[in-house]
Amino acid sequence: MKRPNILLTGTPGVGKTTLGKELADRTGLTFINIGDLAKEGEFYEGFDEEYQCAILDEDRVIDELEDKMIDGGMIIDYHSSDFFPERWFHIVFVLRTDNSLLYDRLESRSCDELAWKRGYTCCGSTHNEKDSLRGKTFSVKPQT
Repeated sequence: MKRPNILLTGTPGVGKTTLGKELADRTGLTFINIGDLAKEGEFYEGFDEEYQCAILDEDRVIDELEDKMIDGGMIIDYHSSDFFPERWFHIVFVLRTDNSLLYDRLESRSCDELAWKRGYTCCGSTHNEKDSLRGKTFSVKPQT
């Protein structure tokens, strides 16, 4: 039986990486953080001067992951779901948390102010992963 592929998505700071690593440890599935993958493989197509951050080359990320996703057993961590092929995932979890916790977590990362504000304001309820991965998406908000 093929092992499932799982996507963990949601606002930066909600705990995707923490949960993904824990799931990988408990299940034997392989955890991949897209930010780390992009950095290691230099999967960038430019630099955004306004936000002072690299621009992800989504096509290269897809090419890098395609064979692994076919084999199954992957846990993918990324703040969005819009560029991944729907066929890749058996289930998607959109993680959420209380805004006061999120504020403290992002502030402690000491990101530059513009990038921090962008991550905090654009990744909350405005993401609509349910539209891009219909029927596979569950929203999860841990007890606080």
